[in-house]
Amino acid sequence: MDLHRTTMTVVALLCACPVAAQEDVPKLIFGVDVVSDYVSNGVSQTDGKAAIQPYVEATMRGFYAGLWASNVDFDDGDDWEIDVYLGYRRLFANDLFMDVGYARYFYDDSGDCCGEAKLTLGYPLGDQFGVTGYVAYNPVSDDFNRRVTLAYEPTPNLGFAGAYGYSDGYDHEYWNVGGSYSINDTWSVGLVYQGSGSGDEGLVLRLSLGSLETPLFRLLGAPLQR
Repeated sequence: MDLHRTTMTVVALLCACPVAAQEDVPKLIFGVDVVSDYVSNGVSQTDGKAAIQPYVEATMRGFYAGLWASNVDFDDGDDWEIDVYLGYRRLFANDLFMDVGYARYFYDDSGDCCGEAKLTLGYPLGDQFGVTGYVAYNPVSDDFNRRVTLAYEPTPNLGFAGAYGYSDGYDHEYWNVGGSYSINDTWSVGLVYQGSGSGDEGLVLRLSLGSLETPLFRLLGAPLQR
């Protein structure tokens, strides 16, 4: 249940890419990740098995709304998670990055689980480093989740990041460290080690097809030509 995409935040900080730009033309971002394990806050959501995670997001002038999904494997019978989210991103003139939003989590068997208000702040540390702070709050359970991420991008195609956080919901600390490589404009791969105070999940491999941005009116008008 974690929509915070460290890679997107780091790229926005270091490259001032369109994810943080205030554009007048609507954009649609879509793609799919295949991961060897779906890990959220240091805990596997798929019992150590692989997951397919499609997403779609519409954005304009910094405002965004989207859907994200993944298969899961819980004892209560849930097989799928669908997250609905919206918010606002901005990269200020002083290079401060802000992302404030809300996400709601739904499951195929148990239904509406819960929701979180989220805030991410980030700042570049030179031309190749960036730091972000993240906090999420669930008002129903009165739980906080906080995380600090330090990223290093030696080249436009290669990035490394390490994160440390604490989840009230799981009552443990968690961390991850790894890297990602962009093969081209649409394909990327990543390898991350996921750990927590409750036990490490280990290495997680990710293959991504995404970062596709198309004007919304073009996609809706000619969906087969994308």
